[in-house]
Amino acid sequence: MEVYFSVVIPLYNKEAYVAKTLGSVLSQTYQNFEVIIVDDCSTDNSLSVVEKIDNNRIKIIKHNKNKGLSASRNTGIKAATHSYIAFLDADDHWDSIYLETIGNLIKEYPNESIFATRYRENLKGKKFEPKSKIPLSSKEKSLIVNDFFKINLGRLILTQSCVVVNKSVFQQVGNYDENVTFAEDIDFFIRCFSVYNLAYCNDICHTQNTGLSGSLTQSSTKNKIYPLLEKYLGGPTSLEKFIHFNMYCFCQKIKAEKRFEDMKIFRKKIDLKFLNFTQRVLLLSPLFVYKPIIIFKKIVKSFGIELNTY
Repeated sequence: MEVYFSVVIPLYNKEAYVAKTLGSVLSQTYQNFEVIIVDDCSTDNSLSVVEKIDNNRIKIIKHNKNKGLSASRNTGIKAATHSYIAFLDADDHWDSIYLETIGNLIKEYPNESIFATRYRENLKGKKFEPKSKIPLSSKEKSLIVNDFFKINLGRLILTQSCVVVNKSVFQQVGNYDENVTFAEDIDFFIRCFSVYNLAYCNDICHTQNTGLSGSLTQSSTKNKIYPLLEKYLGGPTSLEKFIHFNMYCFCQKIKAEKRFEDMKIFRKKIDLKFLNFTQRVLLLSPLFVYKPIIIFKKIVKSFGIELNTY
């Protein structure tokens, strides 16, 4: 069975990174793919960098106005001509065997619709592997994750740049919510994995670059729209815990930005019974207690050590 991929890359002001990102796609060991670049009205030279790359696999779509990340992904989904859609952020990159690995997963699990691999994080040159709760033995490389929410109460086992989705999934659960401008992936994953399993490979095939100038993790969310996760409450216990954990994360980020009134609104939505003791303490702690902890976590993380509350 031949597998063909449509690689969707949203582009907005990634002039310094997009050439490496595209290079990692074009150098894949598995070559059955097209590349769809969706330029969301970049104001730097990102588009020029892409246009200089001479490759007939690349298709460029230009938005006539800035619409945001979700809309860019949706534009790519609509333009995709193949069944399997791979997403890649314009400042991340794949190992050369990424698409080959996903293709093998698709052949191994032909009845599944969502596929992903493990990833590494690159924090300003310091690379480390986020902790995983995947129940794999040392001899296993892949498995079916039946309860995505149970093993993702903390750091996700995937990123948006290492997931491949069959186009039929979007017909079932909908596209990315264009009204959401922060954590849109969490909203989408809730809809996806409430219906579908995840076919997962434990080999690391993707690098997520964090701490970059202009990245979402570095910028304020003051003018961002968070997803209304509470609308998904009422499902299995693992989903309930996943939702409350992510609302806890939202609340802590807003607190760190000193948006205390918004923080109080979020905090009222959280049912403390779904948080562990440490999370409850941090949630209720004032900023002068919480902020030094965050600073310490960032310092430790710069050495490749990740501390967490889960």
